[in-house]
Amino acid sequence: MKNNIITPQYDQNGTFLRQIRSFVCRKGRITKCQMKSIEKYWSFIGIDFQLKELNFLSIFNCSAPIVLEIGFGSGESLVQTAKNFPNKNFLGIEVYKSGIGSCLNFAYISKIKNLRIIYYDVVEVIDNMIMNRTLSTVQIFFPDPWKKKRHHKRRLLQSNFLRSLSKKLIIGGRLHIATDSEDYAFYILEKIKNITNYINLSKQNNFIVRPVSRIITKFERRGCDQGNKIFDLMFQLQY
Repeated sequence: MKNNIITPQYDQNGTFLRQIRSFVCRKGRITKCQMKSIEKYWSFIGIDFQLKELNFLSIFNCSAPIVLEIGFGSGESLVQTAKNFPNKNFLGIEVYKSGIGSCLNFAYISKIKNLRIIYYDVVEVIDNMIMNRTLSTVQIFFPDPWKKKRHHKRRLLQSNFLRSLSKKLIIGGRLHIATDSEDYAFYILEKIKNITNYINLSKQNNFIVRPVSRIITKFERRGCDQGNKIFDLMFQLQY
């Protein structure tokens, strides 16, 4: 498993170019259990970043629909969803090593076969590793809302990224987003309404009722206990 999660870029003078990213590169706290899980199970479930498109048929040894989850946190809900839908293949992307370790542990305990994970910046993964028209679903649950206005440029769900995702979805594929930030929810609606090949599946052209397939996480339950409203957005790709 590689330790870097971004590809450094430099100008012609060799000066490092800082780029706006949706996350902060930090080591964070990682437990011994999480580290052991990475050491023991990464080779079975993990995929290292590469400048080469993935062959999902080869990776999963079957042609089942591919569900991509971006920012899976601890991975507990991702693993449970993969367990609930054995007829689908799941790919998770996360930038925090503690989450990688937890997810690997949950996957091992659950004996999951239809899950692979990547430890890298999702923007680079989408641009370099995912073939066009290969994903049946992209799910992004509770991305960092970067609440301060001056930090909105750090939000993952910007117009360019949403357009990139539309190229990776199959026709009829779905983009499912959940957030507990009302401001971010309306921000996403504003960004996506000008991308013509996304159709909002809400009858009111805004938010849907939470699908029963989306597992309620500890993070979401804690937010609900604090009175936070949850917003589910779902879009389908058309011709």
